[in-house]
Amino acid sequence: MAMKIQTKPKREGLSQNVRTVLKWLFYVLTMIFFYCVMVSGSGNGSKALMLIPFATAIACYEGEIPAAVIGAISGILIDMATGQLLGFTGLYLCLFCGIISGMFRQFLRKNIINYFALTVATCLIYLYIDYYFFYVIWDYEGYQEVLKARLIPSHLKTIVFSPLCYLTCLIAERLSTVKRKLELEEKSEMVDRV
Repeated sequence: MAMKIQTKPKREGLSQNVRTVLKWLFYVLTMIFFYCVMVSGSGNGSKALMLIPFATAIACYEGEIPAAVIGAISGILIDMATGQLLGFTGLYLCLFCGIISGMFRQFLRKNIINYFALTVATCLIYLYIDYYFFYVIWDYEGYQEVLKARLIPSHLKTIVFSPLCYLTCLIAERLSTVKRKLELEEKSEMVDRV
């Protein structure tokens, strides 16, 4: 009595379009989660601005236009969470995420060192702009205390959190791309070789 061995046909994975939709859905849900974390709790302490490193991580792997849109949305969410002028951070992150995406597309390799350097630069420039336009220019009493007690700890938490954002976007990007198979053709006599 001979046993018949049947093999199951190999399943194909999700199509590229479905993977892309799932990746962007993951990005949007993560942004909403980070926004909820930023607005939860008491408003007295400093909180990490987690959307800044997440937007720059997305900018590493996406084109200039999608990166700028994600930067603008993240900035508006940060403005709503921190109670600042709506659109101030949105404009800043829109410009910076577009520039970061262009830099990674043209000049930089996509690795955590380049990402971390650009995230630190983005946070430091945003710290200066935030400090200057919301506190120094109006000459509030004790604005140095705001810098020491709230702004610097908040940005340090943001910078410490940034490698986790990069790894999250790296995993999402790797899972969303379809691996290409290289198929070699046999040598044909009908093809003229020069």
